Amino acid sequence: MTHMNCNASMMLQEIEEPVRGRLLNIDYDSQDSRQATLTLLSNRQPVQVTVKEFSKEIAIGDLIEVTRHKTEVLTQNIAKTTNWLTNLNDPRRTKGVKVRRTVEQAVRNFFDSRNFEEVRTPLLVSSPGMEPHIRPFKIEKNDYYLPTSPEFAMKKLLVGGFERIYQICPAFRCEPHSNTHQSEFTLLEWYRAYAPLEAVMCDTEQLVEFLAITLNGKPEIKFQDTVVSVKSPWPRLTARGLFQDYLGIDLVAAKPLDVMRAHCRRLGLSFSDTLQWDDLYFLIWLNFIEPKLPNNQALFVTDYPASQAALSKIKTHTDGTQWARRFEFYIHGLELGNAFEELTDPIEQRARFVKDMMIRQSTYGETFPASPIDEEFMNALNEGMPPASGIAVGIDRLVMLLADEPQIEFTFLLSNSSPPAV
Repeated sequence: MTHMNCNASMMLQEIEEPVRGRLLNIDYDSQDSRQATLTLLSNRQPVQVTVKEFSKEIAIGDLIEVTRHKTEVLTQNIAKTTNWLTNLNDPRRTKGVKVRRTVEQAVRNFFDSRNFEEVRTPLLVSSPGMEPHIRPFKIEKNDYYLPTSPEFAMKKLLVGGFERIYQICPAFRCEPHSNTHQSEFTLLEWYRAYAPLEAVMCDTEQLVEFLAITLNGKPEIKFQDTVVSVKSPWPRLTARGLFQDYLGIDLVAAKPLDVMRAHCRRLGLSFSDTLQWDDLYFLIWLNFIEPKLPNNQALFVTDYPASQAALSKIKTHTDGTQWARRFEFYIHGLELGNAFEELTDPIEQRARFVKDMMIRQSTYGETFPASPIDEEFMNALNEGMPPASGIAVGIDRLVMLLADEPQIEFTFLLSNSSPPAV
């Protein structure tokens, strides 16, 4: 039985409109066996109705209707279980979904007030994305995929003259479920034409601060007993600085593969000789850098190695070193977004796509085939994409933090699988 506090209670003679819902409990009157108080879940709210002389065929879990004149079964619960009722009305899920609704509406309010246009792009695409390690879902018997991100489609809009756009949409990645990831998840992406990366940084910290104030009344998030400040401006840290400060590793001096391998051995990390430099970088990052990031302060990490530029531009610093014009942002040690100052050169972009698919081939072989290049996207780049910056943010993870919910599943009404048996 699902236990809830009742929001309404009425006697039979007080009923003006039929009361319909799932029967949660029958409490018989100790003085009059013909009378009982029925507790129903009606419109997701518990209601108590006191009735007389109702059918004994009515059972817990049935969908019933109560009027002044009779009480009858509308749909019988032949399963004799209420798993869907219990799971969908779990207090954690109820809170998570309520926070999600507030967050998505507040996101729209934020961008609409800043003259961004909300857009919608296809969920069946010819190319799902070209990241070497992100597995897409392919639709059987045809050449469509589910998108890992709406990035290519939204950049086509930039080419077509849109300048400030955002989208809240489902995205799909064929990766194992965890407390912070599901195969189908929700992305927020936005792009600014003619804007540097720093403009999207300002958008990001102001958006999160706005969401915290909307939900909590102040620029703070309480997550798992830790109070996290999201008041802007946030600290800007660099990947090079974090490696140097936390581990004494100079990423420039560690550029030769054998030097990076030596650092991994010194740190006690096991790895295959087939791993390349970027693989070793992430091995160190995930084990020694990310866990040490402050959990009481939202922050940016900028200036990633040029080999991790993906779809971003590369900038040469005054000391001659090259770094990707991208950033990620973290709250309570959780990565929530990835931003680029977007690459607009179609020749360089195609070369990177080819290289990424070669990396995929050498890493996974036939178990993970190359994705086709989105030639429509390449043709759009040939027409000229304006200088732009953009970001993808995991809405579900953001909802987790704002709802103080450690499991991503409870931010959805329905997750990627049926509710478990109770």
